[in-house]
Amino acid sequence: SARADDEDELEPVREAMLAVLGDEGARLSPSLKRRLKFMHDAHSLWYARGELVAVLSQIHGEALAVHRVQGLSPHFQGLIPKALIDASARGRRH
Repeated sequence: SARADDEDELEPVREAMLAVLGDEGARLSPSLKRRLKFMHDAHSLWYARGELVAVLSQIHGEALAVHRVQGLSPHFQGLIPKALIDASARGRRH
């Protein structure tokens, strides 16, 4: 079963998302950076990916932004239902 409340399990996800956001993304959206640092469950982090794509699209364009955010999916395995990860992979293919 997915345990989403364990900070030790969330930290690698959080760090990966902040790394993808990068310094430029953090300057564009300091509020997203702040929220990523303080979200306490995997589902909140998962659903923040949309905003992450939006910020990164301003920097890199949509295709690269989507690609980078999709690369985060493996970090969520075991933390959210597999069906969410699978649906995301199917729904975003170009």
